[in-house]
Amino acid sequence: MKRSKAYVRNRRDQIVAILEKNGRANVSELAKRFEVSPLTIRRDLDYLEARRVLTREYGTAKLLNPMGRPSGSRQIRAITAISRLAAGYVEDGDLILINTSATAIGVLDHIEAEDVTCMTNMGKAVLLDGIRPNVSLLLTGGEVHPPRSSLTGAAAINSIAKVTAAKCFLGCTGISAEYGLTSATAPEPAVNAMMLERSKYHVVLADSSKIGVTSSFQFGLADEVDLLITDTGITDDQVTRLSEAGVKKILRVDPSMPSASLLNN
Repeated sequence: MKRSKAYVRNRRDQIVAILEKNGRANVSELAKRFEVSPLTIRRDLDYLEARRVLTREYGTAKLLNPMGRPSGSRQIRAITAISRLAAGYVEDGDLILINTSATAIGVLDHIEAEDVTCMTNMGKAVLLDGIRPNVSLLLTGGEVHPPRSSLTGAAAINSIAKVTAAKCFLGCTGISAEYGLTSATAPEPAVNAMMLERSKYHVVLADSSKIGVTSSFQFGLADEVDLLITDTGITDDQVTRLSEAGVKKILRVDPSMPSASLLNN
C-alpha cells in the first residue's frame, strides 16, 4: 500500500531522531523498527544523504555535522521550512539555478509552479525522489567531487554562463555583513559566483547558525542578496547589520510553524 507523504516525512524525521540519540543505525534495524522493507529504508537514507543530513557506510548511517552541515532536529526542521518558503518564489516557466546546498536542493521538494527548469551542479540531484513532474532537471556537468558529487570546474561554469535564469537559490557556509557569502569548500565558490551573475533575482537560504559566519572562500557580497530566508534564531542586531550591508529583504521562518514573518529592513 502506498504511504502518504506525511507518513513518509514522519518516518524520516524519526530516523533522524534515532540517529541523534544513538549516533548511528543500520538498515536492518530501521526496517524492523518501522515495519517496512530494507529497500524502503535505503530510499529514506538516500533522500537524507542527498540533503547532507547523514552519511552512510557499510549498511549503517550517521548524522553529519562537519562545516556547518545540519545536525539536530530543530536545525533540520528549520532547513525544511526555509526550503518550503523559498519554493513559493518559483513561478510558472522559471529557469532557476540551485547550488549544492542541502537547503537549496530542498526547494525542489516543494515547487508547485508549472513548467519549471532547474539547473544544478549537484550530481546526486538525479537520485532525488521528491522532484515533481512539473520540474525539469539539468545538470551542469563538470568535475565530480565527493561526497555529494558536486560538479565544478570549467565545464560547469561554461554551462551556467550560457543561460539567463529568473532566479538562483543558493546556500552557503556563512553570510556576514563584512564578508558577504562564503563557502568552506574550494572548488564550488566559482560556480556559485557564476550562478549569481547569470540570474536576475538572488535568493540566499541560510539557517540562523550560518548568520554572521565567515568561511574560507567568498563568492558574493551582501548587497547582491535580494532575499535572505533564515529562521527565528537570527537576532535583531544581525538583521540590522545585514540590512545596512545591502541585503534587500529578510524573511525568517519559525521551524515549528508553517508560516514565516517578514522582518522590516
